[in-house]
Amino acid sequence: KQWYQHRVRGIDSAVGCDQSNWGAQAEVWYTIADVFLSDGMLPDSQKCVDEVRQLFPLSHLVSYMNGRIREAEGQLDEAEQQYINSVTLSPRHVPSLVALGRLQIDLGKPLLAEHYLTEATKAKPDQFEAWHHLGVLHQGQENHQQATECFLTSLRFESTSPIRPYTVLQWKI
Repeated sequence: KQWYQHRVRGIDSAVGCDQSNWGAQAEVWYTIADVFLSDGMLPDSQKCVDEVRQLFPLSHLVSYMNGRIREAEGQLDEAEQQYINSVTLSPRHVPSLVALGRLQIDLGKPLLAEHYLTEATKAKPDQFEAWHHLGVLHQGQENHQQATECFLTSLRFESTSPIRPYTVLQWKI
């Protein structure tokens, strides 16, 4: 807890606590939550998401991250609800659509999986993860021709996809 409080003070002073910096502060918390989640530090990730929720209670990113945390905890029904909340708040948020589609495959709901993954490819046609999971879905349904097409599309887009999205770069014009 002491480490966490120290980090909170550090982020608050680095980013600033006034209203004009709330977006930057939320982005920092969100990024840290993502790092903690990828390291399996679920309670720490949740604390960071809670900080974002205080700034932006109706953010689709809060619901999305909560879904990822619940999924990592094995609470699939709660993860599903969080992803649905995220898509309700932001219907074209591709990571939420992909996560929800992938989770629907795991929950044995192929029609919903196909719906969400197809919506993700409509919103962002070069989203290779959505194409991959569509391929997994079709393969599970023994529709090998469609699965092959989806996997090939996924590979084609993945080979041209940056390691990190370009949106993380700070552009100065």
